[in-house]
This record gives sequence, C-alpha cells and structure tokens, in this order.
Amino acid sequence: MISQTPPRLIAKIEIKNGYVVKGLMMEGVQRVGDPVDFARRYYNEGADELILLDTVASLYERVELPFIISSILEDTFLPICAGGGICSVDDAELMFRAGADKVCVNTGAIKDPNLLKNLSVRFGSQSIVAQIDVKFYRHQYMVFVNSGRDLSSYTMVDWLSVVQDQGAGEVLLTSIDKDGMSRGIDPVLVELARSHCKVPLIYGGGVKSSSDIADTFNLNCDGCAVASAFHFDDLNISGVKNDLCIKNIEMRRAWQGQED
Repeated sequence: MISQTPPRLIAKIEIKNGYVVKGLMMEGVQRVGDPVDFARRYYNEGADELILLDTVASLYERVELPFIISSILEDTFLPICAGGGICSVDDAELMFRAGADKVCVNTGAIKDPNLLKNLSVRFGSQSIVAQIDVKFYRHQYMVFVNSGRDLSSYTMVDWLSVVQDQGAGEVLLTSIDKDGMSRGIDPVLVELARSHCKVPLIYGGGVKSSSDIADTFNLNCDGCAVASAFHFDDLNISGVKNDLCIKNIEMRRAWQGQED
C-alpha cells in the first residue's frame, strides 16, 4: 500500500540500561546520551515521531521503557512507538499506559506465533508495528532477532507475509548491514520489501544525507527512521525537511509547540 499522506521523518532512539546507545551493524554499542534529552531535542527540531527501542530487553526478558516514555512525555508531545522485550499483551499494555501510541514487536513475534494477532485484536492493528531486522546472508535477505544477534529461520519476504497476515498494521524495516555505517541506504532491500508490503513501511539503516532520505521516500516508504545521523549532528531535522521540500517532497507540518 502506497500512502497518500506525507511521509514521516522519524528519530530512532536505541536504549540500553537507560542510556541512548549506537553502534555499527547493531554491534559495539556505545553510550551517547540521555533519552529524554535526545527526545526533547528532536521534538524541538520538528520530528514527526519517535521510535524508542530497548536493545537488550528481549535478551534479559525485561521491560524498562515505560518510565522513560513517561519522562519524555512530560514536556515532549510526539507520537511514540516503543519496542523491546514485548512478549505478551501485558507487556504492550505497560507501554500504552505509559503513553506510547504504538508498540514495536520483533523477537517476541518469532517466539510466539500468536503474539501479533493477540496484540492487534486487543489494541487494533494500527497500533502494532512489526520490527524486521534484516541482513543479507547466504545470498538472500534473512530476518535476525535479539537486536541482530541471532539468525531466524525466516527470509524477509516470508516473514513480511506472516506479520501482515497476523495483523501488524505497520512494518519497521532495518538493514543490519547498513546500520550505523552512514554510507547510504539499501535500495534493493527497500524495493523488495515494498513490493511485498501492503501496510505502511518504515525504513532505517545507512542514512547519511537528505538525499538518502529523499531516496527512501521516492521508493514509496511511508517513513524514514534515522539514528546516527541525527545523534551526531550530521543532520538537523528541520534542515532536512527544508531540503526535502526543495526536492518537491511534501512533509508534515510541525506539531503544536515545535519550532517552525
């Protein structure tokens, strides 16, 4: 499905033990700051949405994001998609009660074939995002879980079919090969995913410039999730939106309270 609404420019914040972290290809992560400070900054710059991911929640079977979500929403008014360690309806309930608008499910959906269906029935498919982390492995795009640590038995194409059948209302697709590298996106991956994805598709991985984001949108993605390029000041969200407008890509207006 190709959306008729303007695409979303999304700041992705990966969290470990309460700190924002970033690595290369989902490995060697280092602390880069406080999630509340980063969220406030991206709100002021004009982000359309925040994605918060606890990178070790599934590994340690814990859910720690609700407190961080509540803290962010004290003075930051952005839609939040929260993920990491969501393995049950109760886990998702904690995120929604803290103020999240959507939940992002990855490893839990692989472990429990009924999880996405149960979540979509309970909360509505519009609030359920299937997070798909992909690496080019043995001549095909394979799905990895546990923050890119473990290979699943699914190809990306097969898993896309499964998550949509189970009721996911959106897909967050990340290229592990490109993650944190700032060397450009993977257009082949995006085109393949788009051709098999009927729900809104968000892409992340490798973005280094406004042109990379424009390429993502021109490949009919509904959103682009950016981490490193925003975290390390390579790109400013407001500046990116201006660049995209010059390229005739219509962007969303700032939320009330954000800077023009």
